Amino acid sequence: MLMRRFFLALVPLALFAAACGDAGDSALSDRPTEVPKNAEEAAERFLTLWQDQRYDDMYDLLSDESRLNTDRDTFVSRYEAIADEATMTGLDYSILPRVRSDMEELRYTITIHTTFFGDITETNAIPLVQEETLDADGGSEGSQWRIHWSPSLIFSALDARSLVHFFTRVPSRGAIYDRNGNELAVDGQLAVVGVVPDLINETESVVSALSDLLELTAEQVRAEVAADVPSYYFIPIATLPFGTADAEIEKFRALVDLGVIVREETQRVYPHGSLAAHVLGYMAEVTPEQLEDLAGEGFVAGDKIGAFGLEAQLDDLLGGERGGLLATVTPEGTISAEIAQKAAVAGKDVYLCMDLAVQKKAEEQLGERVGSIVVLDPRDNCLLAMASFPRFDPNAFYRGLTQAEADSLFNDEDQPFLHRPLLAEYPPGSTFKVVTLAAGLERGGVSTSDTFHCRPVWDELGEEFKQLNWQSIDRGFLTPSEGLMASCNPVFFDLAKILDETDEDILPEMARAFGFGSITGVGLEEAEGLVPDAEWKGENIGDFWYTGDAVNMSIGQGFMLSTPIQIVNMYSAIASTGVLRQPLLIKAVGESGLAAVEEREAEVIAPLPVSQSTLDAIRLGLTWVTQSTGGTSYQAWLGSTVDAAGKSGTAEDTAFGADHVFFVAYANRADPSIIALAALEEGVSGSAEAAPMVRAILESYIASEAVSSAP
Repeated sequence: MLMRRFFLALVPLALFAAACGDAGDSALSDRPTEVPKNAEEAAERFLTLWQDQRYDDMYDLLSDESRLNTDRDTFVSRYEAIADEATMTGLDYSILPRVRSDMEELRYTITIHTTFFGDITETNAIPLVQEETLDADGGSEGSQWRIHWSPSLIFSALDARSLVHFFTRVPSRGAIYDRNGNELAVDGQLAVVGVVPDLINETESVVSALSDLLELTAEQVRAEVAADVPSYYFIPIATLPFGTADAEIEKFRALVDLGVIVREETQRVYPHGSLAAHVLGYMAEVTPEQLEDLAGEGFVAGDKIGAFGLEAQLDDLLGGERGGLLATVTPEGTISAEIAQKAAVAGKDVYLCMDLAVQKKAEEQLGERVGSIVVLDPRDNCLLAMASFPRFDPNAFYRGLTQAEADSLFNDEDQPFLHRPLLAEYPPGSTFKVVTLAAGLERGGVSTSDTFHCRPVWDELGEEFKQLNWQSIDRGFLTPSEGLMASCNPVFFDLAKILDETDEDILPEMARAFGFGSITGVGLEEAEGLVPDAEWKGENIGDFWYTGDAVNMSIGQGFMLSTPIQIVNMYSAIASTGVLRQPLLIKAVGESGLAAVEEREAEVIAPLPVSQSTLDAIRLGLTWVTQSTGGTSYQAWLGSTVDAAGKSGTAEDTAFGADHVFFVAYANRADPSIIALAALEEGVSGSAEAAPMVRAILESYIASEAVSSAP
């Protein structure tokens, strides 16, 4: 079915040669043994064979003259090609009563079922002739009814000179905007500068002018101009960037006397290049496998389709619905008659929660550190930014990657296509300690005033399982909130030991309730992470669950794995309502070019299973992290213009071979409007390396909020 576009170019010579050919001599000797006894039976059999797509058997019913004019292969291939071109899946027919018994044609109504156009119904007539059948000795065996065939029996508008062709009507693709209406991905008009050899009078003048304006070498331009193509072809030299000023384009139009032409082409454009590339994704040529899956939807080889990110995830929404025209076409290429048509439906526009300014700030702060930054508005759980490095330019995929670009991207060990906020899985380190604190207060019989010894070495499981705190000093006895402030490992080891001895499932269950071990539901591909427990360890490691496993898990280590989006989403619930929600990426959907009509809200997953006093204890500890002299990140936030609370984290990853560092914080505490997480794949200190990134983002956003809300 998907080869139908080539039929127009390849079939005509065969058809016209057959019309004048001498293949009929051998064809006439190949008659079926069974022949229709009357006109109705001949017509009935012909239509039934068509219904069953038995084109070869249909040919056996043709009259002698028809067989002389059209050979079997041409007949069969034409029916097959037109069935493909029309996306035909079957047909039904009804033979109409004859007005007069001596009529030599039978009228019928046929309904051709198609994948693309639906049902195509028309009334037509089958011409029939009576032909004498001879026996082996040349004697007459009587006359029999045959089909006097012509192409008009396929479609009434089709004649011997015409072909059937499917013209695709591609709808405009929906745009992607940020929350403020800034363009992130649009169908844009780009100026393509090129030359037509027939119009060039002096080659070196063209080369000189274009090399100056395009900042290309003369050799580069000369090589393009010298392309081995027909002299009337348009040879593209360069595509000007989206948004190029008219005054700049006019400089090229002024060179028309030299043979320079400027054409406009519609392309998918990402005005900000690599900004938010992993979220937006890119478009690429449809693959042969996709063409099979899209059979009957108007796609052909060379078409572009969403291949990554939102472009792929929302391809049906953004791409709309292709239209088409099924028509007969003359050998000269003009449409002679319309058979069926289907209007194209424009794609819908998508408005993201993303804030372009915040995204730019996040990517600026991340720089070229391998990792990610995720920013949420905890009031509605809208995703303001998702930065991932390394990244790519989606514009390059639309125009087609050069070999050098492809090699650079696909051979990069840092995996530029990995959307780290959603797909990178790391042990969460000390950012997980809020879960252990919650489990201890809710299920471990621990109160907010209980204290635990924050010592350099923890040996409650024996000398062979001694654990070191990250600090070598004795911090004395700390409450759970103070333990969070100091990120004291022994405090959380003690909590884990209590929990595991009470019920080994408490800590894993609390982790899942805080969103770990399952996707957040953001709407793009996500990793689930891993929350280990006794059952998992038995099935995957072949060993028992020990208290030491819970101790490791209590500080976000051991077998525990999480994604950055899971961590920041958990902290959003802590910062705001205490309810875990899906991060909201798409704010609204609207008809193309019109205002948004479908507003969306973050869906509730479940309330965190904690009391208000536990939530207050967690928030207090997070506040002390940044605002108390004993906090792990006090120095990083000293003098900040915002009232922030947050948590640092460092996670050992022996499989990866380096430590991961994190910092997550929200502000302002009384009414948080922003929360950000920086996750660096390789680092030494979350407070020293990740916290300054988060601080810059929070301060910039809250300052801009103050400006926008000022009277």
